[in-house]
Amino acid sequence: MAGLVFAKDGSVRQKPASNKAAFATAASLARTRENAAEFGLSAKYSKLLRDLLRVAINSASDSRVASRLTKAMRAIIGLDDTNDRGQRVFDSSNSAPLLGFNFNAGAGIGQTMYFPFEVTGAGADVTMTIPALNPVSDIAAPQGTTHFEVVFAASSLNMETLTYTNGVVAAPLGILPVNSPALVNQAMVASFPVAPPAANLVVGVVGINFYQQVNGKFYPLNNNSTNPLAIEYVA
Repeated sequence: MAGLVFAKDGSVRQKPASNKAAFATAASLARTRENAAEFGLSAKYSKLLRDLLRVAINSASDSRVASRLTKAMRAIIGLDDTNDRGQRVFDSSNSAPLLGFNFNAGAGIGQTMYFPFEVTGAGADVTMTIPALNPVSDIAAPQGTTHFEVVFAASSLNMETLTYTNGVVAAPLGILPVNSPALVNQAMVASFPVAPPAANLVVGVVGINFYQQVNGKFYPLNNNSTNPLAIEYVA
């Protein structure tokens, strides 16, 4: 009542300021407020990237991918040398630390995919090229695998408006038998409606999904725990 607290013992004291009010105003909590603001923004960036890659991530991710990606985004925010602490933001020119981020910590590309590939960007296209791929020798398929699928996707992110556009891969390689003949000079192109603005973050992810075919149907192997997926292109 009127900022006063009346205790049962008859004493009267001033009502203490709420923790929320103290957090918003106390000088001693300035660093905490700044860290909280940047952590919150990092979480938003992480969610945006996970949302746009939802289909691919559902097939290849671990239980800590959200926190690991938020940590990576927080590190990139820390590279902003223009804005003050607590107001720093993601700058696509600082996005190199995202390169190689693995969405599935239990399955690495380097321990699964032994064929050469390259991801490049030009104009409205991001292209994955595979000079040669012999499934028998170039893929470490888990036991029970009958088929595999090379995963490739690209997206353009506006980190200011937290919106994105996914590229369309017109001709994916599809699901192939693990004993299929060697492939040469393959290319998968993810195309955007227009060339992404220079300020946008463009990412390309590469991975592989493993399946077991039973009665004509393809079943994901080991609940996707052996499927790698990583960011292999940033611009």
